[in-house]
Amino acid sequence: MALSFFAAAIILRLILPQLSRSLANTSTFFLALDPMDSETLLSHIFQLFKDPLILLILLMGLVALVGIIAGALQTKFLFSFKPLKLDLNRINPIEGLKRMFSLRNLFELFKAFVKLVIVGYVSYVVIRQRYRELPNLTDLEPSESIRYLADLIYALLLRCAIAILALALLDYLFQRWEFEKSLRMTRQELKEEFKEVEGNPEVKRRQREIMMRLARGRMLQKVPEADVVITNPTHIAVALQYDSEQMEAPEVVAKGADELARRIVEIATNNNVPIVRNPQVAWELYRTCEVGDQIPPTLYRAVAEILAYVYSLR
Repeated sequence: MALSFFAAAIILRLILPQLSRSLANTSTFFLALDPMDSETLLSHIFQLFKDPLILLILLMGLVALVGIIAGALQTKFLFSFKPLKLDLNRINPIEGLKRMFSLRNLFELFKAFVKLVIVGYVSYVVIRQRYRELPNLTDLEPSESIRYLADLIYALLLRCAIAILALALLDYLFQRWEFEKSLRMTRQELKEEFKEVEGNPEVKRRQREIMMRLARGRMLQKVPEADVVITNPTHIAVALQYDSEQMEAPEVVAKGADELARRIVEIATNNNVPIVRNPQVAWELYRTCEVGDQIPPTLYRAVAEILAYVYSLR
């Protein structure tokens, strides 16, 4: 609307000289008109008003074209028949009252009132500067009076158009900010989306606990097959297994700290698996190896001495 109004002011300025001349000629003709029959009068009226009407039609056509282009730019040339679909809610009086008295419509009404006040004030300032000159128009020739009024109308329209354009820019920035704000999700919506995408954190935590319990159970099942359990002596326990024909180096089959370490030692005791207390080796194995890993080369000598001791016991 603001762009259309501004375009109307600019286009009117371009056609204003021709339009004022046509209107001046028309007024002069009617002031000097002799009595004539109605058919002749209508013919003269048509000839006189033909040019001004063509100019006004051109003005309205160009303004409409600017409005269409401005709307297309706002929607990025999106074309849709959806607004033309039949919607019974549009003629529902209850829904209409809800929309009429909604908070958004009240805010839009307030914005419209502010725009009206600003445009009214701009118009008042323009007219106040020249209102003392208006009574003198009766002493001027018709062409001069029309030219003066045309200049006044152009000045009024141009300043109002600039004011409306500035308001439209502010309104556009506000609408864009409000739209982007409406797209943001609340904290609860973020939580719900996270649950949908990543899964419920409580369920995932429960799944991890079950998986750890199952992995711990499988690990403890391998303790009876171990060749030795190295402890520290109660905080850390690491069970090793070595098969020279299938393994390049001893492998960690179970490890644990605190309660899990005590459980490994208990199973090893019940299944006659040798238990060797070596805090330094136990800590190093616990820190550098995971279940299923082979021991690092730096521990080959220390572990070899422990296994030799165990084999000597056998």
